[in-house]
Amino acid sequence: MPAVLLGGAMNALSVARSLWRSGVPVDILAGSFNDSPVRWSRAARRYIRPSDAGDPADSWLRWLTDAEASVILPCSDEGLEFIARHRRSLEEMGHRPIEAADDVVLAMLDKSRTYELARQVGVPAPNTVTLRTRDDLNAITDFLFPCAIKPVESHVFTRRFRPFAKGAYVNDPEEAARLLGPILDEGVAMLLTEVVEGTDECCSYYSYLDEQGEPLTHFTKRKLRQYPTRFGLGTYHMTGWQPDVAKLGLRFFQGVGLRGVGNVEFKRDRRDGQLKLIECNPRFTNAHELVRHSGIDFGLLAYARLTGDPLPPLDHFRDNIGLLFPYEDLRAFRQYRQDGELTTSSWIRSLLHPQAFPYLDKGDPRPSLVNFSHYVKAAGRRSARLVRGSQPGAPTLEVADPYGAVEAS
Repeated sequence: MPAVLLGGAMNALSVARSLWRSGVPVDILAGSFNDSPVRWSRAARRYIRPSDAGDPADSWLRWLTDAEASVILPCSDEGLEFIARHRRSLEEMGHRPIEAADDVVLAMLDKSRTYELARQVGVPAPNTVTLRTRDDLNAITDFLFPCAIKPVESHVFTRRFRPFAKGAYVNDPEEAARLLGPILDEGVAMLLTEVVEGTDECCSYYSYLDEQGEPLTHFTKRKLRQYPTRFGLGTYHMTGWQPDVAKLGLRFFQGVGLRGVGNVEFKRDRRDGQLKLIECNPRFTNAHELVRHSGIDFGLLAYARLTGDPLPPLDHFRDNIGLLFPYEDLRAFRQYRQDGELTTSSWIRSLLHPQAFPYLDKGDPRPSLVNFSHYVKAAGRRSARLVRGSQPGAPTLEVADPYGAVEAS
C-alpha cells in the first residue's frame, strides 16, 4: 500500500527514505512551507504543492478524495490537525491514517492545554499565562519578568508571521506589549511562560503506545545545542538511555491518553533539579533520522501497524550516536563561545562520536546537494551584509533554516 506524508521537512525526508527502501511508494503533500528537502529526493514518487495559500487542509482533502487507498502519516503539525479533524472521511475513502487519540493530538497542538494536562497528571511544567487579546496582556499584573513568549499553536502562528524562532525573551511588560501587540491584533494566541533556567540542553522520550496504551518501545536522547541559542532548533543531538526521562515521559503519555507515535521534550531546571515539560509532538520529529539510525524506525512501525506487515526491530537502540546539522551547529558553537558557554576544544570533543546526518545519503544525494547550495547562498548573503554594514533595527523572531522547517522540534 502506498504512503502519503503530510508536510514536514527533514523528518519527512527520513521517513520517506525508510519507506522507499522497504518498497513502499511514497507521495508527499507539501504544507504551508513547501520547500522541504524531500522535494528533491528519489524516495518521493510525487511531490504535490497545495493549491491554496495558507491552511493546506482543503487542498489535501481534494487530492486524497481521488487518490488510491494509502497509509496517511503526519510529518507536521498541520498534518496532525488534518488527520485529527478528518479521520472518518479519510477512512471512508479507504485510506488508513496513523493511529492516534485525536482529542489528545489536538490538545498537544495547544501548548497551554498541554501544560495544563501535564500538571493534572503530575508532570512538572512551566507556569504560563495565555494571551488572546491586548486586554489580556494589559491585565497582567503578577507574572514574573523576565519571561519567555511562545505561540500557543506554532503552525497557526507561522502562517501569519515568518520567519520566526520557537520563542523569545522579554524583560518587562512594556517589551512584551511591543512584541505581542501586533500578533494579538491578528487573532493569534500567545503564551507568557516561565523560563526554565539552565543551559540549552534538553532531553526527549519517544515511544509508540498501542490501543491499550502500552508502550511498544522506548527511546531517549539529548539535544545538546540549538540555533538560534535559547529558542532555536536543535543542531546537535545525542542518543543515550535516561531512565528518569523515560519514566516521566511514559507517565505523561499514559496520563493524557496518547496513542501511537509520541515525543515529549523536557528541560532540567537548575533551581530545583526537576525535569519540566517543554513540548509534546505526537508525530515524527526532525531527529527521526537519529532515532532510525540508532535502531528504531518509527516510520516503518507506524506503517506496519496499519498494514499488518511484520514490525521492525524495537528492542534496543545504540547509545552515543550523534545527529549533526553541520552548518547550523557551527553557527551555534560561535554563539555559545561568544557567550562563554562552550570552548573550541569541548565542541570538538563533543563531535567525536559516530554521526548521522539529516540530508546526506549516498543512495539519494540530491537533497544534500541542494541543501549545500542553500548554505552557499546564505553565506554569500551574510558576507554582503557585512560588507554593507549592519543596520540597527527592532528585535525580530528569526530562525536560520534554509527550508523554513519550523514545525519539528
